[in-house]
Amino acid sequence: MTIECTKLQIFPSVRQAYGCLWHYKFQHALISLVAVLPFCLAGFWGFLEPVFSVTAITENMPDGFNQSFGILVMTTFIWAVPVIILWHRLYLLGPEHLFRKRAWPLITRSLKVISHSLVLLGMGMIATVTVIWGVFYLRIMSDAEDMTGTITEMGQQEYILYMVAILVVLVFLLTIGLRFSMAFSSLTIGKSLRFTASWRLTRKNTFRMLFATLSGGLPLATLAVGTLWLANHYFQIDLLAHTAPDPEMIYIFILMTAPILTLPLAILCSLTSTFYRHCGCAEFRESQD
Repeated sequence: MTIECTKLQIFPSVRQAYGCLWHYKFQHALISLVAVLPFCLAGFWGFLEPVFSVTAITENMPDGFNQSFGILVMTTFIWAVPVIILWHRLYLLGPEHLFRKRAWPLITRSLKVISHSLVLLGMGMIATVTVIWGVFYLRIMSDAEDMTGTITEMGQQEYILYMVAILVVLVFLLTIGLRFSMAFSSLTIGKSLRFTASWRLTRKNTFRMLFATLSGGLPLATLAVGTLWLANHYFQIDLLAHTAPDPEMIYIFILMTAPILTLPLAILCSLTSTFYRHCGCAEFRESQD
């Protein structure tokens, strides 16, 4: 018999996700340190200096740029995958199953998550190209003065058009990602759930999941952005520009505030774990599909 997912209760789901994050706050702090430690160590040892020394006026790439860029990608985007798996294991299985003696299962699951993410990447590229084509079409067809911007300066309507286009792409990717999130959550705990099954199990809750994610994630994202603003305002530490009175202050700040800066990602994992339990994915079997 096929499992039918009931309608998601938005605010109880958000409260449950926040409650789970608070209940496992010490484990969250540990995982957040694991998340930023490789990046900070690479920064302390000077491996990231070539890539961060490049500016808009730099004529030639510094020596070691390609290696430095590779280390940056490995310590951020690639390293984020096993960290996300740890957060899901914490919220779905409990702290007793957080770490395992063998590292091989974590590696293989990370590779599976990365391979599955290529599907979302492809959809994102298609959506981006489609929206860009639509933006250029509207820009060419419009005769408004505010749409006559140049490469270095945009008109007011043109700026609004680009902002709306970016928002449309982000909302589209978030919606598709949430619909497929059951498959990713399943992979993190060693189970298998196809994209088609994840899509069907979440079909009644598309906008409910989206609204719950936005209402639960935006406050913590605001907290993280506020932390960055305070660092820039009081200590002249600008993470976006990668500038500080002393370069090492950047990595010390990241280590000290890691539990706060990683809250948006942690609550997203907690929310998708809540959706996973609500939709009955743990009891679902592929033979039912």
